[in-house]
Amino acid sequence: MHEKLYADIAVPSVPKDTLTYAVPDGLCERMQPGVRVMVPLGRRLLMGFVIRVHDRMPDFALKAVQQVLDPAPVITPEVMQLCDWVHRYYVCGLGEAIKAALPQGMDVDTARYVSLCTEDEELIARVVGRSKTKAAIIDALRTGEVMTEEELLALSGVRSISAQLRELLMEGVAQVESTIERPAARAKIVLTVRLVDPWQKREKIAEVMEILESRAPKQANIVATLWKHHGQGRRTVQMADLVREARASSAQVRALEEKDIVEILEEEVTREWEIRYAEKKKKITLTEAQRRVHGAISEAVDAEAHQTMLLYGVTGSGKTQVYIEAIRHTLAKGKSALVLVPEISLTPQFVYRIREAFGKDVTVMHSRMSVGERFDAWRLTLAGEYRVVVGVRSAVFAPLADIGLIVVDEEQEASYKQSDSVPRYHGRDAAIMRGWLEQVPVLLGSATPSAESWHNAHSGKYAWLELPERVDNAVLPVFETVDMAEARRQRLLRGAFSTTLVDEIRSRCERGEASIILHNRRGFAPHVECRDCGYVEECENCSISMTFHKDAVLLRCHYCGATRKVPVICPECGGTDLDNVGAGTQRVEEDLKAELPQARIIRMDADSTRRKGAHDLLLTAFSQGEADVLLGTQMVAKGLDFDRVTLVGVVAAEQSLLIPDFRSSERTMQLLTQVAGRAGRGSRPGTVVLQASQPQHPVLQFVLRHDYPGFMESELRSRKALYYPPFSRIVQLTFSGEDERAVEQTAKLYHISLGREEHFFSMHAPQPALLSRINRRYRWQLLLRVEKTRDGDGSKIGDALRRAEEYYLRQARNKSVHISIDVDPHNMM
Repeated sequence: MHEKLYADIAVPSVPKDTLTYAVPDGLCERMQPGVRVMVPLGRRLLMGFVIRVHDRMPDFALKAVQQVLDPAPVITPEVMQLCDWVHRYYVCGLGEAIKAALPQGMDVDTARYVSLCTEDEELIARVVGRSKTKAAIIDALRTGEVMTEEELLALSGVRSISAQLRELLMEGVAQVESTIERPAARAKIVLTVRLVDPWQKREKIAEVMEILESRAPKQANIVATLWKHHGQGRRTVQMADLVREARASSAQVRALEEKDIVEILEEEVTREWEIRYAEKKKKITLTEAQRRVHGAISEAVDAEAHQTMLLYGVTGSGKTQVYIEAIRHTLAKGKSALVLVPEISLTPQFVYRIREAFGKDVTVMHSRMSVGERFDAWRLTLAGEYRVVVGVRSAVFAPLADIGLIVVDEEQEASYKQSDSVPRYHGRDAAIMRGWLEQVPVLLGSATPSAESWHNAHSGKYAWLELPERVDNAVLPVFETVDMAEARRQRLLRGAFSTTLVDEIRSRCERGEASIILHNRRGFAPHVECRDCGYVEECENCSISMTFHKDAVLLRCHYCGATRKVPVICPECGGTDLDNVGAGTQRVEEDLKAELPQARIIRMDADSTRRKGAHDLLLTAFSQGEADVLLGTQMVAKGLDFDRVTLVGVVAAEQSLLIPDFRSSERTMQLLTQVAGRAGRGSRPGTVVLQASQPQHPVLQFVLRHDYPGFMESELRSRKALYYPPFSRIVQLTFSGEDERAVEQTAKLYHISLGREEHFFSMHAPQPALLSRINRRYRWQLLLRVEKTRDGDGSKIGDALRRAEEYYLRQARNKSVHISIDVDPHNMM
């Protein structure tokens, strides 16, 4: 007889941190922290995560856990600690934080099936009454078919059937059964075939082959194929591969099974992400600066204590090789390593080099993998099969055991911040916290560190490491600017290009060298405008103009994805003088082809790289000399290392300075420095041509001087005066809904509640967001600036926000507004 146990369970989408359930005697042995369970909540069955198991009986009635889904914990204690920090710091549900630690496809949903449970027409008529919705539900169920709530909702034609369905259930007219649906992420099982033991000897094979060749030649082919693979050391062959190679059928394999010649088995197979990028290997010798930095990192790994180190290395200084040597040292000590990169698709060279260095010890985790590939990478890491994990921000939750080093490459990248879903965590900051929790050194690397990391390193919070020069005696590129306003006056423009940039590209093509052209705006034209009245085609769902895509001949909204045909007549004035204003990558490509028809151009943007593996294939083609020009958005600006690139051109250098965000100067400096660093990485010097309408802008002047330290000194001075991060912590609340009045009212209720808190933060009155409407939902924002000296760990602001939520729930009449909390936001739109 077990002692009565209870479990505290975190359920995603439930506001409370945990809910307490009774543990049935039959499940006591399997109840452990970190396993997934199914629990009842209202009339639903939901998946949750066990946080703790105890014997303290609550003083309220409890429901019982329905099912344990895992034989062993899927969340390790180390990852559970990190999830707890994410939940507290980013003010989200604990269940949501834990859910983010698991690969997509491991969610377990339940379907609620409704059926009629009476034939009493008098009862049915009394319960249905005059309700058309109830009548529609009953009519749908009279067929005898069991239907889901979603199917009934679609048939009823109304927005909700919850109340009507509840009444039908209470009156005994209908019944509901919940069924657990199979998760999408699971191990892949395939049929394999092997020769039975007696037939694994040469003389026995000769004997059976002599019989089969005359009587069943197809079966003889199967046996011969299995014998060939057996001789190569392969114990089993997949059924699909076997029948294809032997030109036979599965029925003929099963005929051999009946004769006890072969055995058909079920085996798990591993689905791995295939890197389609390849390059020639280089012999690498560390420079003196690289050896010095490697020594400092090795000492930190040997100390087995937490320390955050910032490695500032100019573009082309060999940071990747330093990472590889540091990981090699870590593995030699019997430890594992975690490496975060901003986006795998933008850094195929980086991943390729890590895999080349460590082979089968490496797995990759990122969003472009299939559900099965991600699940296999995760589960085999949990099983201890991999010692090095390379991945995007979500890989910070990788279930690696005994980590010895965490590396965050390009630590300044905004893509480390999750902004569009809960939890809105920052991968770099979560990596630093994981290092602290597990007492592991964390190495941040960048040629353009973030203002926060630069400040932390120069204030002594982080250790400072530096690679001041490029490897192989390569020199930084020289800059040339083109004043686009002056070039326009002198009629020296060729579409989006100045004659200067066109001539530079032409000369590279003639010499067999390569060029990279950056234009950080996809599509053909940013908007279509009527020249008669100034009307601009806007998205009907969002407060933003629609972008013209010439390849598809349509307008597309880059926020909600809506598309529409290009108008021929202005809907405002009836005019026909409609023009495509501005330039996207498609138009820039067209302009370049018109000037240099002989140039071979590869365009890389979100439109040309939608297919799986497209990035790798395009970059491999460029690296192998199949194109002269690589044109694209910011995905061509970072992580690329091609010796043959001697020219980088930037079509509109000041474009990102116009974004209304306090980080716009920093991001412009980083983007231009990074893309400039793609030029001159080999033996030939590089040139960078910046086209700008304001070439004297202070940020561009810092870029021209290769003066990132000077820029950071100026930027931090400005941030301190304005009390922006890193000198404060920003929390952004966004309120959205279809009812504009309700959205405004909710924002004001939060403002009232937060105004009652002690003054450890400042805030302005709520106001409409810069993008005031997205996907038919109105948006308001409330911005808080928190004093770090009075709320170092963010716990006080978290408590204040929870009290504000309680106040809103008590006061609001309309609770249809969605409220998102973003701590340390990177998107202020």
